[in-house]
Amino acid sequence: MKYFRITLLAVFAAFLITSCGGNKKQEAQTEDTFDLDSYIKAAEAVDPNLNKVDQIFKILDMVNAEYYDALTNDPYSAHNYKFSYPVAAANLGIYSTDIIYHFYGDATESMYTSFQAAQELAKYLGLTSEFGSWTIERLEDSVVQRDTITKLVNTLLADSEQYSSEQERVFVHTAFLAGTFIEKVFITGSILKQKLSASNLSKEQDSDIRELLVIYLNQLNPATGVIYDAFERQKDQLEGLVTLTTFERLEALSDHLKEVKPELIEAPISEIASNTDLKTTFELVANLRNLLVNASE
Repeated sequence: MKYFRITLLAVFAAFLITSCGGNKKQEAQTEDTFDLDSYIKAAEAVDPNLNKVDQIFKILDMVNAEYYDALTNDPYSAHNYKFSYPVAAANLGIYSTDIIYHFYGDATESMYTSFQAAQELAKYLGLTSEFGSWTIERLEDSVVQRDTITKLVNTLLADSEQYSSEQERVFVHTAFLAGTFIEKVFITGSILKQKLSASNLSKEQDSDIRELLVIYLNQLNPATGVIYDAFERQKDQLEGLVTLTTFERLEALSDHLKEVKPELIEAPISEIASNTDLKTTFELVANLRNLLVNASE
């Protein structure tokens, strides 16, 4: 198990490189005409980073994302997950992503309740860190900045990497990453689906869709394969957490969509919206998420 932890973390470490590309959209908006290539270049610069939960801030900003409270998990369900370490860790990952999304949407009260839910699960898992020492009162009394939320959430990831016992429960880290990944692609996919349903799009809205499409597809591949491989290797400890056949289908579709991505990006919006494979990925991601948030003993 110790050898596998080293191997797994080495694989995940490959995704630690953060994007050095700036947001080209602001430059493009100062021009008389929209340069789609600039939008796509900026989107491609967002690395598919499993180890940076806060990366969703950059994604949401880039594509002028809308905020929908309904996309987040019910924070009052946290106690339902405290029967299994993997289930608790996966939903801790989901709540961590939700905290960032609520903050992005200026939904302060919702952020607080998701924060409390995450703390409840972190305590159950034994992940004591700076995240666990913060209270709602402390949050309310301070001017919370993005950097604060980023730091708090990322300490949870660091804790899950170091989580150990006599059995070296690496699967806690894997489940946490699976939760953050699934919630990130669920939110971005849902926003993309919503944008695709709009009519009379401006050039900027059209470009937002294509930019978000690039980011969504890049997030699916290769991250889906990395997590699937980790679940395969730890299937005894993670049994029942996700349906591996669903992950297999999602991985296969993400491989195919990556191959056709150049053509899909330039296709009319109506063709993107009707693409069967793309719509199926939305469904598979939703299915995986539903399995996690509806888990019960």
